[in-house]
Amino acid sequence: MRSLLLSAVCLSVLVPGASLASECEIGLDKQTGLLTAETSDEPVYIEADTLIENREAGSYIARGNVVARQSGRTVEADELEYRPGQNRVIARGNVAIFSDNAPPQYADEVELDDELGEGLAVGFSTLLENNGRAAAAFAARRANGSLELTNAYYTACRIGGNGEEPTWRLRAARAVQDTEAEMIYYRDVRLEVLGVPVAYAPAFAHADPSSQRRSGFLFPSFGASSRLGVFYGQPYYWAISPYQDLTLTPRVMANSNPLMEIAYRKRFWSGDMEFEASYTNERDLDSDGNLFNDSEHRWHLFGGGEFDLNENWVWGFGVQLASDDFHLRTYDISETYNDYPGLFQPAPRRLMNQLYIRGRGDHYYAELATAGVQSLRETEIDDRLPVMAPIGEVRLTYPAGENFGRVRTIASTAVLTRNDGVDYQRASASVDWQARFIAPAGLVFEPFAAGRADYYSFEDVPGALPTDPVTEDSFGRFLGYAGAELSWPLINSSGETDTILEPMIQGLFASDASEQARIINEDSLTAELDETLLFDHNRATGYDLWEEGTRVTYGLRSTTFWGENNRLRGFIGQSRRIDGNPVFPANSGLFDDDSDIIVAGEVDLGQFSVMARTRVDSNDGTLNRVDVVASYTNDRFNGQIRYFGFDDALNRAGTSEEIQLTSQTRLTDRWSLVYNLQRDLDADVNRRQQVGFRYRDFCTDFEVLYQRENLNVGALGPSESIQFRVTLFTLGGIGSE
Repeated sequence: MRSLLLSAVCLSVLVPGASLASECEIGLDKQTGLLTAETSDEPVYIEADTLIENREAGSYIARGNVVARQSGRTVEADELEYRPGQNRVIARGNVAIFSDNAPPQYADEVELDDELGEGLAVGFSTLLENNGRAAAAFAARRANGSLELTNAYYTACRIGGNGEEPTWRLRAARAVQDTEAEMIYYRDVRLEVLGVPVAYAPAFAHADPSSQRRSGFLFPSFGASSRLGVFYGQPYYWAISPYQDLTLTPRVMANSNPLMEIAYRKRFWSGDMEFEASYTNERDLDSDGNLFNDSEHRWHLFGGGEFDLNENWVWGFGVQLASDDFHLRTYDISETYNDYPGLFQPAPRRLMNQLYIRGRGDHYYAELATAGVQSLRETEIDDRLPVMAPIGEVRLTYPAGENFGRVRTIASTAVLTRNDGVDYQRASASVDWQARFIAPAGLVFEPFAAGRADYYSFEDVPGALPTDPVTEDSFGRFLGYAGAELSWPLINSSGETDTILEPMIQGLFASDASEQARIINEDSLTAELDETLLFDHNRATGYDLWEEGTRVTYGLRSTTFWGENNRLRGFIGQSRRIDGNPVFPANSGLFDDDSDIIVAGEVDLGQFSVMARTRVDSNDGTLNRVDVVASYTNDRFNGQIRYFGFDDALNRAGTSEEIQLTSQTRLTDRWSLVYNLQRDLDADVNRRQQVGFRYRDFCTDFEVLYQRENLNVGALGPSESIQFRVTLFTLGGIGSE
């Protein structure tokens, strides 16, 4: 029979000569074509090529393409023997068991109860979530789906043929997969790498790959450096609730007192927040691991959160605090907090704390914040850095009617208070209009205009001489500009290329920068002149500077496409001031009547790409800025090199010429050579250099790097370290952070 229904209580009805065990009704299922038996118990459906009754043994044997189903469980085998008197089902040959609530399991031979739940298996293996694999010489399956394995192993690696060993596996005398606890427990376990034992433990446990997060020890981090010596960190993860967790990581170091690190996260119905912190009590530490000065409490606290008020409004906060300028770098803690929320991002080597509210809709955007800054730079004094309370802006944008563009109004305020220095207050209100008209020939005409009113108030303004008393000042001013931009995109499609050539010119007249000499510039200290800023209507980054007079800006943009993904893009442009006084610094590229010439380009050929941005002095052709990034990728190599240089450092503190290189060369299918370099060309010093090897396959990621740093921050001079990381997929990672 190809399709036959057997039931533990109705089997006698289906087999001639057998006695009736209980009442049942037999019929034909028209949808499946199977014989059916209706009883109070769940039936067992069996499909097979052949059914044999063994009356002497009191059993029934199904052979050939056997499939048995009951209560969401399915057993496939070459042969299946049913022993109703013992309530046992024995499956032999290429046995596979599938269940609604468990991963598939395989064996050479399996003996199950008649509900296909509990049983024993020989030559057992199973697939787990996230590519996990377990196997055993002998296995016992419980009704709840838990497994007890003897002479077992677990791995996430693919098992190759011809006796090829997996990259790693855990081999144990006994292993238990507890489906209720969602854990896997081992006894007498050893870690094998390519079949060679490298570690042993009398007992070990890890979460089932299908498990959700749970409390327990995580893989440690350890390594060695010339500053900290040999170090070891052991994190413990505490799943406090489904919505919050805490990770504690005590770190011990050969050259320093222990350091405690804490990370906390919590999710609410309206948002989430998280924090990280560290603490130790120790003296200062130099790059060679020498201690000096007195012991102090050293710590840091980073964190923040953001929460919905309604569909359009959120509020949030960000925290960045450190006990001193060198705590973070001394203990290799990143000064950049990647998950930091907020309206403002801190500058390099500065920390920021802020509280804010933000809203946006179809026609408006609003933000209001208070913020304070802590500097990690040795040359800066925190008392001279401002507390911004409040600082805010509201923007309303509306269409001005069909063919008349849009109108935008902006209200802005900023209040800066210092313990040592000038207190600053500003309130501004502006309105601007911009429209766009396209002529039949494709000529694009964009007129624009704006007006603004500012009010300023200053306190504790120092006099011209140190002996002069501090003064106060307050005043208002009215500003405005008007102009238009004309561009003509020209498209040429011929052969295999498409080229867009777009000449553009902009004329702008701005009112005089009234009261400019009385304003203490707080928000327009830098100007990174590039392709985008060149055509901005207001090229100051804030409100304090105002570029007066008449100017003309012109440029040419070209883009060519060919093939599938090939692209060539170029731009050249310049601005000329016809009248008015310069307000930007001499190194901005906007100080002279003729601005620096902006030249930018990009070539993208798929595997190879180059992007370049330059600023050329219009008087003598000097390259005031060069920024070039080239990358190349193929089957064996991927790398990127960047060079940037500033003729006058462009308002930057520190390096003005540098090369950065990142590369990875594949030596074999799994091994790669890693080399990274950051070189300060001004000082002729490698600031950071890394060289090492990386191994990666289906189940393992291993990296070992030698790193040398020479950042020269305080007493932290050159330092060397060996870093390595090993990640065993589904188990976790170990090594340097």
